[in-house]
Amino acid sequence: MPLETLLTLKGWRRCGLAALLGICAAVALPPFYGLPLLVPAFAGLFLLVCHAANGRQAFSDGWWWGLGHFTVGLYWICISLWVEPEKFAWLTPVALFGLPAIVALYIALVTLLLHYAYHRWHVKQALKLVLCFAALWVGAEYLRAHLFTGFPWNLIGYVWTVSDVTVQFASVVGIYGLSWVTVIVASMPALFWYPGQAQTAIFPNFSAAGLLLGMVIFGVWHLDTHPTQMTDVKVRIVQANIQQSLKWDERMALQGLKKHTHLTASEGIDSIKLVLWPETAVPYYIKGKSPITEDLGSFIPRGSLLITGGLRSDTYNNSVAWNSVFAIDKDGNVVAEYDKHHLVPFGEYIPLRGVPGVDWLIERIAKGMGDFSRGPGPQTLDISPYPRVSPLVCYEAIFPDEATDGMHRAQWLFSLTDDAWFGISSGPFQDLEMARMRAVEQGLPLLRAANTGISAAFDAYGRTLAQLPLEKEGVLDLYLPKAEAQEPIASRYPKSWVLFLIAGNMILLFLHRKKY
Repeated sequence: MPLETLLTLKGWRRCGLAALLGICAAVALPPFYGLPLLVPAFAGLFLLVCHAANGRQAFSDGWWWGLGHFTVGLYWICISLWVEPEKFAWLTPVALFGLPAIVALYIALVTLLLHYAYHRWHVKQALKLVLCFAALWVGAEYLRAHLFTGFPWNLIGYVWTVSDVTVQFASVVGIYGLSWVTVIVASMPALFWYPGQAQTAIFPNFSAAGLLLGMVIFGVWHLDTHPTQMTDVKVRIVQANIQQSLKWDERMALQGLKKHTHLTASEGIDSIKLVLWPETAVPYYIKGKSPITEDLGSFIPRGSLLITGGLRSDTYNNSVAWNSVFAIDKDGNVVAEYDKHHLVPFGEYIPLRGVPGVDWLIERIAKGMGDFSRGPGPQTLDISPYPRVSPLVCYEAIFPDEATDGMHRAQWLFSLTDDAWFGISSGPFQDLEMARMRAVEQGLPLLRAANTGISAAFDAYGRTLAQLPLEKEGVLDLYLPKAEAQEPIASRYPKSWVLFLIAGNMILLFLHRKKY
């Protein structure tokens, strides 16, 4: 079918084409990395919007693109509903299509504004329109990361986690800057089919290729001039591989804890200084020094620390609780603690609880489900004599602006998670790569402890030093890497500064637009 015919399709055929293009972009993300598919995904969407008959059709193009994209990218969320199928399996269609339908509105907003830029704001010079497209896209990603508690999962810049080389540019521009590069490079071929622009499309495409080549050259240089350096602090990461259906079973909880302690005390423990356990590895409430913490401390050497996820409560009946991190010494003292502050909606708390009608619905969907309380925010924990650490509990690792507290620079990041909810699927791989991006942006090594995997250790430049695959029990022993000596630009300057530069660029485009 000729391209011109495709671009003027109507009805369900046009919707299907847009959804297919969105799926192409999803396949370019981890763990598949089908990067060549970015070109039809973004160039195709760009041309569809330029050929849209009106704003309504442009909005529809973006929404269907987003629906295809996020349905394929987020399908793994449905797997968690089958951990307790008798309660939640019926929600599978809602999770599979409902969340993508909502998140797709951000893409629809981009395409609607791009349509207005073309038809109402008279930005018709093709190169300017591509730059406008990239700026709008990054703006929408920023909004997605912040509105309604935020959901920055699978920002398009994560396609560059395909290699250590291409991810290095994030140390300068952050994940939003990588998204900007992605949209420009992937959309530029559309100029060959843009009305009246085919003759002048070669130079912009060479420029886009040069931008990509420059990113690669920078990555090679950055890695070559910054070898991995280690401290003398030896760390053990424990991956016990406990299935989610058993973890909170009262009859099996103690067995899971014993599995963690057995792996902790395995051969080589005498030289370990820090032991890292995953999120809620301790399925009991911890309230300062107690028989539980004393038992946990007995498995580590004198002078060492166990850093683990667990539950914290300061009330007698545990009615107020936090999803927390504890640093415990040999004697069972809690020397530092952190409460997760960015909670998962519907997973760790119910939004709008207390609103008339919402409580009635909750009782029918998630009867008896309580809420975790929110911690005060990102923190740097002092665990002297060992390097200061910033903990990221599961979901928190996906937020670019919340990796550290901004006031007290940590010397390493610790991401602890429980991806057992999602089985062997794309979810754990995507989660891993987003955590790795935080290491590159912050110039800090990141160690990750995951219940069923993927546990891993990255240096301050995102290089993988050690890794345990999904659904395998074991330990990783290594020396803690050093932080980058100089804080990267992406971390040193105000958060998301690239976003504001891009927004300024878009404003200049409108101020200097050429009217036809």
